Amino acid sequence: MKPAIVILAVFVAAFAIPWLAAKTVRRAWLEGRTRSASGRSGATFAALILIKSGLRSVNIVENGRLFHERFDVTTREVALSREVHDGHSLSALAHAALQAGHAIQHAECARPYTRLVYWNHTLRLIVNALPVLLVLMALHPGAWRAIPLLGLFFLLLAGIQVLTFPAVRAAADNARKVVLEHRLLPPEEMDGFQKALKSATERHLAAPLFECFFLRWLF
Repeated sequence: MKPAIVILAVFVAAFAIPWLAAKTVRRAWLEGRTRSASGRSGATFAALILIKSGLRSVNIVENGRLFHERFDVTTREVALSREVHDGHSLSALAHAALQAGHAIQHAECARPYTRLVYWNHTLRLIVNALPVLLVLMALHPGAWRAIPLLGLFFLLLAGIQVLTFPAVRAAADNARKVVLEHRLLPPEEMDGFQKALKSATERHLAAPLFECFFLRWLF
């Protein structure tokens, strides 16, 4: 009985944080669909934050899926999904602002961001190898015995996201500081924007689910 309880606990721990984070992101995205009075799109808003930060060489491109927005270190581009790139809602502005915050971190050579990039590359390598491992497990007799190891694997992924979460939170702080300092949004929209920005940072905790299962249907 005890091994079964341990296995169940491992799987619950592995999925609880990413699942709750995914639900939070989805709810906040829907709540933040109010169109911003500023009239700016996500792409324009990110570019404005970068300009105010003195980063005029970073490009804003439409390339990616919703909730997979990123700052590409190699090309120095902020890649936004179509919903964020062309969106005028507070949610779109918040997701664009977060990636602009990452660009600011990169320009400052912030150590937490360097650590985040390292673990992101490591996570991507692991995820790419996961389908092959699952096929080998399915073909091997007695593969069911490896199920607890699979649970530990996802628990490890969730742990990596928690450890690198401070870097994402710092990026959000960078973007928030620029928005407040230069008054890029009307005062009455700041509460909604900050709530949407908080949920955008929590998307990082849901990354194992997004990366491993591509659960786009959740949103």
